[in-house]
Amino acid sequence: MVTMILALLIVLALASAAVLFLYSGVNQYFVQNSRMARRLKPGSRLSSVTTGDAKLVPDEGVLESVEKYLTPKDPKRLSHVQKQLMFAGYRDPSAVKTYYAWKWGVALGGLFFSSLVFATMMTRVSPFLPIAGMILVVVFSYFAADMWVLRKRTYRQMDMEKSFPDALDLMLVCIEAGHGLDQAMHRVARELNKSAPVLSEELLLIVNELRAGKMRDRVLSDFAERTNISDIAAFVTVIKQADKFGVSIADTLRVYAKEMRNKRYMRAEEKANMMPIKLALGAIAFTIPPVIVILIGPSVILILREMVKATSSGGVF
Repeated sequence: MVTMILALLIVLALASAAVLFLYSGVNQYFVQNSRMARRLKPGSRLSSVTTGDAKLVPDEGVLESVEKYLTPKDPKRLSHVQKQLMFAGYRDPSAVKTYYAWKWGVALGGLFFSSLVFATMMTRVSPFLPIAGMILVVVFSYFAADMWVLRKRTYRQMDMEKSFPDALDLMLVCIEAGHGLDQAMHRVARELNKSAPVLSEELLLIVNELRAGKMRDRVLSDFAERTNISDIAAFVTVIKQADKFGVSIADTLRVYAKEMRNKRYMRAEEKANMMPIKLALGAIAFTIPPVIVILIGPSVILILREMVKATSSGGVF
């Protein structure tokens, strides 16, 4: 009885911690954005921007008090996590804290619910199977945030790779029409706002950084680092070399856009060539096991029945 009470108290403590971490993550996202929006609203008091010593600092909420318990102490590990979140599109200053809040919250929540579910299945005869299931659930819950970030990063990069050749064609048209590179990027970002929002967001960020006075080489290098895509890194290298050697950007983009279209066509051909293999594997996986069950299943059932009869009658079988 005492053991059950202690186990219940531990489960309740873990559930409370999970709720706290999840609330911290949600509070960090919504409360911070709402307060920043109110402060930046036209007509509001922006003394932190105009006069005075006050600063426009977002409210960190509950995460501020538990930051030292959430974020890693190793600078290399912290930098690696920041890069992964940046690749996934999470560039908020508090993204690392929010990420670890969700990570530990989901892990504790998985431990809580798996404890409730597998505690009813645990018996003295077979206690290891529920414990192994609970451990698997906890491990999966702990790495759920990592899998989500990896999924976001993969789909984000796929979206940009798919829409980048079209963006180059539009950029070439704008430059040949008389626009500069900065104006062409801004126009392309506006045109791709609906069809390719991820790439449009990145191009708008480039335009805003250039308008703020940042050097073009540094802005393009940051663009290649944020996206972590080889095609965009090659594009940045081409533009830098064109600026360095005085080559026409329009001619450079024309050649590179043609290469990107050919590369996209080759990727489509590669996927089309892989389609018969994937269909064959799917047909084998979903056809052979049912056929085996249909052909061998009745025989297996008859053999088991005969074995049960022989065992119940005390036969040698």
